[in-house]
Amino acid sequence: MKAKRCPSCGQEKELSDFVRNRAAKDGIGGYCKPCHNRMSRENVIKNHGSTRSRMLKRRYEVDAVQVEWMILQQGGKCAVCKQKPAKHVDHGHKTNRVRGILCFNCNRGLGYFKDDWERMCLAADYLESYSGSG
Repeated sequence: MKAKRCPSCGQEKELSDFVRNRAAKDGIGGYCKPCHNRMSRENVIKNHGSTRSRMLKRRYEVDAVQVEWMILQQGGKCAVCKQKPAKHVDHGHKTNRVRGILCFNCNRGLGYFKDDWERMCLAADYLESYSGSG
């Protein structure tokens, strides 16, 4: 059994308790998995404020403050149905630009239609044709 000492926690642990690192000479990272994970979380919070903010920057090039501002501009409600709380970022799948903040159902619905106007109009026509029959 080979072991290695983690410089963060000072414990000697089995090599399987360390992260892999292809760039390291031995292929093993310098820190054990729990210490590596803790330091990664601390760095995300230090550099981005939160994991959500990091994800928003990475995916949509906006931060949590911009998203909160958009939610305030929408009165806290979904930009589509204007009833449920706005929590989910809606973006154009071709441009990746943020369009608004939606509720889960509206965001999912737009995603199913894949931003296809023709399909959405057909669905609206279909619903309208049954509007009187309940």
